[in-house]
Amino acid sequence: MLCPNCQRENEPTARFCIFCGSPLATPEAPQEKPPALQEEIRRLRGLVAQINNRLDALERRQGITAPLPQPAPAPAAPSQEAVPIPVAGAPPRKGKPARVKEREWEQILGGSWLARIGVLALIIGVGFFLKFAFDNNWIGPTGRVILGIVAGLVMLGLGYYWRRRYPILTRVLSGGGIAILYLSIFASFAIYDLIHIYVAVAFLLLVSVASAALALYYDSMALAIIGIIGAFFAPFILGAFGERGTAAGQVGQAIQLLVYIVVVDIGVLILSTFRNWRWFTLLALGCSLIAYGFWYGEFNRDVGVPTAEIGITIIFLIFVGATSLFHIVWRRVPQAFDHALMVINAAAYFGISLGLMWDDFRVWMGGFVLLLALFYGVLSYFALKQSAENARLSLFALAMALVFLTVAIPIQLGDKAWTTIAWAAELVILMWLSFTLRMPRLRYYSYVVFVIMAGRLLFFDTSVNLRTFQPVLNERFLAFIVGIGATYLAAYLLWRQRKTFPEWKPPASIFWVAANFFSLWILSFEVWDSFGSALRTAGLPAREGLRNAQNLSLTAVWAIYAVIGLVVGIVKRWRYVRLGALALLVIPIVKVFVYDVFKLEMGYRIGAFVGLGLLLLVSAYLYQRYSRIIKGVFIEK
Repeated sequence: MLCPNCQRENEPTARFCIFCGSPLATPEAPQEKPPALQEEIRRLRGLVAQINNRLDALERRQGITAPLPQPAPAPAAPSQEAVPIPVAGAPPRKGKPARVKEREWEQILGGSWLARIGVLALIIGVGFFLKFAFDNNWIGPTGRVILGIVAGLVMLGLGYYWRRRYPILTRVLSGGGIAILYLSIFASFAIYDLIHIYVAVAFLLLVSVASAALALYYDSMALAIIGIIGAFFAPFILGAFGERGTAAGQVGQAIQLLVYIVVVDIGVLILSTFRNWRWFTLLALGCSLIAYGFWYGEFNRDVGVPTAEIGITIIFLIFVGATSLFHIVWRRVPQAFDHALMVINAAAYFGISLGLMWDDFRVWMGGFVLLLALFYGVLSYFALKQSAENARLSLFALAMALVFLTVAIPIQLGDKAWTTIAWAAELVILMWLSFTLRMPRLRYYSYVVFVIMAGRLLFFDTSVNLRTFQPVLNERFLAFIVGIGATYLAAYLLWRQRKTFPEWKPPASIFWVAANFFSLWILSFEVWDSFGSALRTAGLPAREGLRNAQNLSLTAVWAIYAVIGLVVGIVKRWRYVRLGALALLVIPIVKVFVYDVFKLEMGYRIGAFVGLGLLLLVSAYLYQRYSRIIKGVFIEK
């Protein structure tokens, strides 16, 4: 019986609440209500009781002692022990909160956790009993299985019978009964070979559906957790991972175990579609991966890579549904924990699949990752098409698709310039989509792709083989040209949308600077490596002249690039371009006066100073010629 004041469960015969002391309603002959209405009232009462219990727990954590309201007067029952009723607003008696806290802890430990630990011990004991009985031939295989099934059904029946009087014990007994049924059916086909695998799969599927239905009926995550732990413990307790039989028997046993794991996961999928119990889903995913790991470690010599990959793919797809169907069906916004579950599932599948197939199917790995990216892209589209409320889930699935797309490129292409080119194209596409679809997250991801592309250009694509090097007509130059073009295009997109999306604050200047830096970088290395390639085949008398020309050409590239930037800044009236060109012009000036004057031969030294002097005179002339345009260069915006 629920207390009308604190909404906690009491004995049906109690007259006063054992928690707050409020009088309980005298049972009267209730009017007949439709079964559906009675079930809805029962569900709502349970929900209100859960909410009150959670509020009480939060108040206790914060140290809040809320005064109890004054209950309505009621005649004292002579057969019941008098319970003091506190008065609203009166100061609490000393020691009262401590006694209440002690009573609540006693109730939690004695009535809840003792029952759960007891049922868990009972499940393990039954499993070891079956194993021990099998080893000593006390009971025949049929008798052992029947005994386990009867024990599981009895526990389910007792749980249902006590569902109103002892709700916690009911959930624990039901979870234990489900676990023992899993254990018994598994033993009947995988250990004792009493029934065919298809019959066993049907029974296991029935138990999975029953487990999900009971967890939903009792609205108990604890029941679901007990059932899933018992289900995954069954193969280990019964010794299913021990070597047994011929090679053909090993293959059959391997398939049976894999089917068993999949069927248990189907029950997880059914339950997670109706309840978003995140810890239950995480536990089920962890148990599935651990069981699969033991399975593969035991049977990898008996089953091929395709069978192992099909198994992990089915587990992956089941948990894709377990982590997303609830939000799609019920249109609930996923939280950080839900996103973490999706990432854990995808990362585990990606890593395990690459480990399985890398040696035998290396040439197809890029295509496999691309299919994974397409799968999450389709999931993103489906979620958004189902309802606009699934936009957050759709965006997260799209982000995962983009991650796999980015990873697929280097996996398939390897260490080649085409990898950089593909990332450059992805950068522009993501930047364009972010503005077209008004999705800032895509733009943030494009920044990540840009950083990856920049790192590859600088640390992987820069080095070349001088033996086969040809200026401009080489793979490095192609990668840099495409990367520079993509960076300029991304900068242009950001600059063009600066007024349309002012809240996004697009950093277009960063991309302009990066594009010019890459341009100067590739020009410098192309000129330097051109002379370096010539030095490899040149004779000793010509080497000194080539080294002088190499140093002088680097100075000329920097100076000419700086002057071109200065001209563009003056013509377009871009102040920061002019300032950047002036800063760059300082570098060749310093190099000529500090380094070239001592290292170059006289002819090259003369050329360096004369060339630099002419460029500086041209720059000075431009500044004086267009002095009105660039007037106030240090204050113009």
